[in-house]
Amino acid sequence: MPEKELPLVLRFLIRLFQNIIYWIIQIPLIPFVVLAFIVPTYKVFVLSRKLGVDWTAEKSLQWRWYMHMFKTREDEASVQLYKALPVAYHTSLLVFAGAALIANRICGYHYSLAKIPEPAEASFMLMGNCRAVSHDRNMERNIDQVEQVVIMGAGYDLRVLKYAGGKNIKVFELDKPAIQNMKIAALKKAKIDHDLITYVPIDFNNESWSDKLLEYGFDTKKKTFFLWEGVTPLISEEIVRHTLHTITSISPKGSVISLDYFSKSIVTGEGSWVMKQFIKLLRKTGEELLFGIDTSGDACEETEKLLKECGFTLKNLTLFGKKTKKDNPFLGVVEAVIE
Repeated sequence: MPEKELPLVLRFLIRLFQNIIYWIIQIPLIPFVVLAFIVPTYKVFVLSRKLGVDWTAEKSLQWRWYMHMFKTREDEASVQLYKALPVAYHTSLLVFAGAALIANRICGYHYSLAKIPEPAEASFMLMGNCRAVSHDRNMERNIDQVEQVVIMGAGYDLRVLKYAGGKNIKVFELDKPAIQNMKIAALKKAKIDHDLITYVPIDFNNESWSDKLLEYGFDTKKKTFFLWEGVTPLISEEIVRHTLHTITSISPKGSVISLDYFSKSIVTGEGSWVMKQFIKLLRKTGEELLFGIDTSGDACEETEKLLKECGFTLKNLTLFGKKTKKDNPFLGVVEAVIE
C-alpha cells in the first residue's frame, strides 16, 4: 500500500522512525558534511569563473544527481557525467548526502532535496527538480511528432539521450564553447555515447544563433522541438522576445517550445529568504536575474500575451508555488506551439 494511503498516525510513526535513523547516522558526520559543502562550493565558484562556464549549469546537474540517487527521477547518465566533470565534486556530494542515502536504503528515508512535489506545494529550494520533471514531460509528449530537437543553452542536460535515442531525430545543442568542450570531454571520460548530438558552439553575445544553427544543418522545413531550460531568467526581455520571434521565423507550423521563467517578484528581489540567498550567490558568480513574468495576477494571461506576440500559442502552463496574500508562484514551465 502506498504510504500516502496509510492512516495519518501510522504515517507519522513511519516518518518519526525514518528521521531517528537518519539523525543517528548524520550526527557523527556533521563536521565532514560542513567541509563537504563549504570547500566544493567555494571551488566551484572560483573554477567556474576561471574556465568560463556557468555555475548554474553545474547546479542543475546536481539536482538531477539527487533525484537519481534517491530514486525519484531516473538519470544514470547525469550521475556518470557529474563524476567526470572538473567543476563538480562527486565525493563531496556523497559525503554531504551520505547519511540520507544510507537511511534511504535502510528504511526509505525521504530526502528533502530529492523530492518532486505537486506544483502548488513546491518550494523554491526544489526549483531545479520541478523544472526538470516538467521539461521531461513536455519533451516526452512531443518527441514522436517532431523530426528535430534544438536545445538552447544546453549546459549539462542529457535528457535527449533518453527521449531521442534510437529515433530518426536530428539533435542540436547550442551553448558556449567552454561549456560544450568541457561537457564533451566529460562524456568521453564517462564513456557515454552521444553521437546523435550535433554540438553548435555559439557566442550568444556576438553571433547569430539561428545563422549558426542553419550552418550546422538545421532544416527549416522540419517540425522541431525547442528546449529552453533555465535560460530566460538570465537574459533581458528584449532578447527573450527576439529569440522567440526567431524560432517562429525559422520553424514550420507544429513546432513546439518548452521553456521556463521566474516570477517578476524574484527578479526584483522579493520572495523568501532562500530566494534572496540564491540571487546573492548568482551575483557572486557573475550572473544576474533579468527577466520574469508577473504571476501576482493572471499568470496564464500574461504568458499567453507574450507568446502570442511572438507567434506561439500556449498549450500548457505549469505554475510552481502557492498564490497567497504574501507570495506568488515563483516558476512557470511553458509548452507552446507554432500554429
